[in-house]
Amino acid sequence: MTRTAARANIETVMTWLDAMRRGDLDTAVACFAPDIVWQGLVPGVQCANRDEVREMLSESINEYPDVKHLELIGAENHAVLGVASPQLQELAGVQLHGQLFNVFTIHDNRIVHARDFALRVEAQAAASIHELPHWR
Repeated sequence: MTRTAARANIETVMTWLDAMRRGDLDTAVACFAPDIVWQGLVPGVQCANRDEVREMLSESINEYPDVKHLELIGAENHAVLGVASPQLQELAGVQLHGQLFNVFTIHDNRIVHARDFALRVEAQAAASIHELPHWR
């Protein structure tokens, strides 16, 4: 059985999440392409390469919020990660209301771009996910 692109993208983000959970910065950073760009919530706030992403992650790897639930959606070239935590209330002056979303663009099992969103609908649109299946 071959893996779909959506499944491969989910697995890439799961590898990154697991490394972050274990505090393994080297493995976490290896999930990113050397020329990764990670855009923050506020325009102009970004990491422009893997070294800058490493620095950002090193500051937060051991300070993960108390996560209540996660959502991970795979798509052709993207994965969307949603994190819900009562600790996620505000970041860089943006109200989060207990949730944060990351859209990862993935090529060849490496994250080449990441962008943060406060709203799920904006993250879905950025990943070209227009409809989600209904869960039962």
